Amino acid sequence: MTERKFTVNGLVVNCVDYGGEGKPPILFVHGGSAHAHWWDFVAPHFADRFHPLAIDLRGHGDSEQCTEWEYGTRHYIEDLDALIDSWGFGAPVLVGHSMGGHNTMVYATRHPDKIRAVIAIDSPTDYPQQVLDLLRGYSERPGKRFASLEEAVANFRMVPRETLAKKEVLDHVARHTFKQTPERQWIHKLDRRTTIREPINIGNDLSKITCPALYVKVRKSPFPDLETAKKMVAKMPHGKLAVLENSYHHGMLDNPVALVAIIKDFLRDIEAS
Repeated sequence: MTERKFTVNGLVVNCVDYGGEGKPPILFVHGGSAHAHWWDFVAPHFADRFHPLAIDLRGHGDSEQCTEWEYGTRHYIEDLDALIDSWGFGAPVLVGHSMGGHNTMVYATRHPDKIRAVIAIDSPTDYPQQVLDLLRGYSERPGKRFASLEEAVANFRMVPRETLAKKEVLDHVARHTFKQTPERQWIHKLDRRTTIREPINIGNDLSKITCPALYVKVRKSPFPDLETAKKMVAKMPHGKLAVLENSYHHGMLDNPVALVAIIKDFLRDIEAS
């Protein structure tokens, strides 16, 4: 596992590279307030057939933050487009979770010819206004500071908080979540302004996802519900639906083994075609 730096749209963006260079790329895109290492229990399992990478979106993880607010969906997909055009690996399979899945679906409506397939995990086509208001509230509150990394890890929480993840999985993710300040305190790496969302509603554009597409509905996650997920998939010309059992919203942490199996089943069909 190594890190690669790419300059896209004037920002240095970090990617975790899990090996397999020379094979077809598969790019994992994290959700809001997360980072590339959320995929550490999933992405390495694809290095036998693919070249898996996971991106820190702008303002997240070890990627650069914006001087002015530029954290709308349009900014994220412009970064994805610039990265795919310049990285030299060819057209990837895009895998996104939550906000990352929203971004990848939006990208697929606009550039289906630049990707081999798209996989969205528990992702919305748009965000209700009350959710946008709640997320904006996070941006307006200062982040917590901790005296040590151990204290920061012990206080790590996800949103939503429900999880079936093992403690060692959560601790691993948490250790990649914080950074030390010059005052030797530990704070979240996240630019809190990223929680000011500006999504793009693609509810009526799913038919433009003409590449192979998989939507993974997480059983214990209420949003979107299963019927909504079925309707979303029905609008995609080559859409498929899978249900991830024994997991709340954060499927790559709660049940990575089953999620890997679901994605591999879908990719076998892609490779066969």
